[in-house]
Amino acid sequence: MIFHRASRNLTRRQFTALSTFGFLNLMAASAGATISLPDLVTPPRSMKLGTTFSQLQCWYLGLDYRETFQAICDLGFKRLRLCAYWHELQPQANQFDFSKIDWLLDESHRRGIQVVLAVGMKAPRYPEFHFPDWMRAKYDTTSARVLDRDPAIADLTLKMLDRVVSHAKTAPAIRYWQVENEPFTTLEITHGRSLSEKFVRQEVKLVRSRAQAGQKILLTNAITLPDGQGQEDDQAFRASLWLADAIGFNVYTKVPQGASQAYLEAQPSYWKKLKDWRSQLRRWGKESWIAEAQAEPWEANELVPVSQLEYPSSSPIQATSIVDRVQEIGFDPVMLWGCEYWYWQRKQGRDQWWLAMQQLLSL
Repeated sequence: MIFHRASRNLTRRQFTALSTFGFLNLMAASAGATISLPDLVTPPRSMKLGTTFSQLQCWYLGLDYRETFQAICDLGFKRLRLCAYWHELQPQANQFDFSKIDWLLDESHRRGIQVVLAVGMKAPRYPEFHFPDWMRAKYDTTSARVLDRDPAIADLTLKMLDRVVSHAKTAPAIRYWQVENEPFTTLEITHGRSLSEKFVRQEVKLVRSRAQAGQKILLTNAITLPDGQGQEDDQAFRASLWLADAIGFNVYTKVPQGASQAYLEAQPSYWKKLKDWRSQLRRWGKESWIAEAQAEPWEANELVPVSQLEYPSSSPIQATSIVDRVQEIGFDPVMLWGCEYWYWQRKQGRDQWWLAMQQLLSL
């Protein structure tokens, strides 16, 4: 192990971090991977890392969402993204149920956790557009490419948004409102559906008018594998610059190529694009987030990949490498994606992911 020249001046935390990363590099070398040494003058990672919690993903995995949430909080995260799912909030046309989101917000406040609450018709986790059954039965929510072009869907969305923000805005834990999730991005998993810039502008204006003083707006965007050169990504970035206080990118570095056994992997130009965007955000005075840093598998034809112990698309070492790289570029915070998966693995008696996340938060 090669130590830094100034190792004799390291704090205990810094020495532990350096030693730990040396050990991880030894493990990574056997798998043909490397892990960058941390910047020893940066703040502790626990102040920079967060995660997204989805009660819907808990349902997919057969987990109790309250038990899972409390376990995730116990890991030590100080920032969480929560999801206000339309189908949960408004199960009937004239009936709202805030019980789940209220419990999550209250528990976050009790633990001193800062929250970004994702609101709108499109929220994290499949199928992203979370319309209630009564809406899907009455309106065409599947075939239109730009969903807000239906005036009825647009109007109902704004009314729902008004009700949700007005209800939750006094929750002390809420520091940010995420308006929609990758609203300008068209993906196969969403059947090519997206939202218009004009409509998102209306949503942002509405949320700002209802939010408490000091609460900010976050918008999230994708970056296309393998090279980060997607024209749609640049258009989404430019639109977000005018609307948000903070812009977050969803960073996945190895995903399946369609339904095949091949994978798309991040190339050098992918990371260059993220650096370019980070520089522009600095010039504009905007906060630069990683809204999703891949820390769970993404496999072809599997909604929740749990049939195998390990998958090619993601591992604890790969997740650590992503965190190192985006923090080196200057993104802060970095929101890890996959906490429900880590806990599911732990419930199966497999602690690799859980221990890796504990280690990341301890550095």
